[in-house]
Amino acid sequence: AHVRVEAMATAAASATVARAVPFASPSERLGASRDGPAPRSPRVPRRPPVSPPLDGARRWVLGARGGSRAAVTASDDGAPGDPEPFKIAIIGAGFAGVAAAYHLMLRCAEGLDDSPAAPTATADALPTSRRRPVEVHLFDEKGIAGGASGVAAGLLHPYTPRGKIIWRGVEGVAATLALVAAAEDAETRLDSGAAVLDDDDDDGGGPHDRRGESIARRRGTVRPARNLKQARDLAKHAPLSAAGGGVAVDAATLRAILPGVVVPNEVESAAQKRTDGAPADAKEVTRRVENGTGRPGEGAPGRGTNARDRRAAAKRASCEESGEETAAAAALHVPGGVVLDSTRYLRALWNATRLLASSDRTPIGCVARVRVERAVRSLTRDERVVSGGFDACVVACGAAVGSIAELSGPSCSLPLTNQGGHVVELVPKPGAGASPWDERTPGILGAPYVAPLGVGRLLVGATKEFDAGVGDARRAGVVDPGVDDAAQEAAHALVADASATYPPLKGMEVDAVRYGVRANPPRTPAGSLPLVGRIEGIGEGGD
Repeated sequence: AHVRVEAMATAAASATVARAVPFASPSERLGASRDGPAPRSPRVPRRPPVSPPLDGARRWVLGARGGSRAAVTASDDGAPGDPEPFKIAIIGAGFAGVAAAYHLMLRCAEGLDDSPAAPTATADALPTSRRRPVEVHLFDEKGIAGGASGVAAGLLHPYTPRGKIIWRGVEGVAATLALVAAAEDAETRLDSGAAVLDDDDDDGGGPHDRRGESIARRRGTVRPARNLKQARDLAKHAPLSAAGGGVAVDAATLRAILPGVVVPNEVESAAQKRTDGAPADAKEVTRRVENGTGRPGEGAPGRGTNARDRRAAAKRASCEESGEETAAAAALHVPGGVVLDSTRYLRALWNATRLLASSDRTPIGCVARVRVERAVRSLTRDERVVSGGFDACVVACGAAVGSIAELSGPSCSLPLTNQGGHVVELVPKPGAGASPWDERTPGILGAPYVAPLGVGRLLVGATKEFDAGVGDARRAGVVDPGVDDAAQEAAHALVADASATYPPLKGMEVDAVRYGVRANPPRTPAGSLPLVGRIEGIGEGGD
């Protein structure tokens, strides 16, 4: 679920960003239904995927050119003057908003939007002095990573909890890793003095700017099976999991990867073939299950369930009585998994955007500015948006979209469900000596998860609270468990649950509690896909 945030943010950032198409029906909102893909609106033509994935993301960012303002100005003698900037307002400085800003500036650096007649032109095709500059204004009342994105664990991998590869998961991870590389390069250049930025652009950063001292930890990730069903699912999907680099492992291998981990007894013994009892007749087992009598001597209920559940129960009972065992895995190990410090990653990616804007790769006049100001409540009445002369507006504020009038009313209400959650940051207890977390230990996927931000700082989460509202989304950030009962209860529950799976965590204590709200889109046959599209009918002339 946590990497899905990353992959979806990349996908959301790589969509067209000018006018948007209204969601006229649930099937059009989702792009699919339970019966299969639904036809898309003709106003949003499908764009063929471009390989490699990052190139495709770059090409899809800015599909409309010009807008309501002239692309160039003219001098007194009628000759073309300097190109006028293409101005974009981005509301929301999380995963999607910052990635959109970077992609927009990267497209400008590569000259991909210089001429409608040559959409694939390179930066060398037109002198930078004659190319159209881009201005990106990033609005967020809490600054970079101030909302749910800054609370997210940043566990980067392409798998579902069952070990299946999510829709476009491999491509999403590849595209996200390219963004991570850009962020790390920007930080390296700034730290070494090879590049300098103006310090007058306040991104809302707090005291934990360099929490774990590493943007990305490349020690892999591992998902231990928490029960027998998950162990069998991981083994079942193992052949396909290999496409994303995942490997199903047994209990001994899991303990070597994650020393001290607790493996449930039923998982560890699942691979042992049962030899007691004679094979049972399949029809007899089915009859007993359907009659609610279960296996001999047991009263396993069967009535009140549908036919599929009864058949599945019969199959399980038959396997157990015949001595057959379904293959099981103790864990799914992803050696190439990455753990991001989400806050540091987003701030570094924003710095990469600013460096691009000020480099000689982009035309004079390019601007990347974050505006830590009051929240944008309207796209048509907020003076900053209306009078800013923007050619396009990108809404990427997650659960806080419910506070924008035009996107929360009856004319265009997005089908989102808000889910709140707490996470805790753990540090070694005073006087405990060395950290109980080894440098080589991978991140732990699951509920709860453990994301190492560094040897001495772990992020553990997350609780699930399904009654969150827009107001809750806007109060995301660090909370004080001393005055917030919900935060205190969440912290105790998370530490207890995580320690039950990985006992060495008992040597650590809570340093900070954070709260965030994510906006969950509806489920489709391909998973919970982000809502991406154009919205018409907003602004003067509906443009």
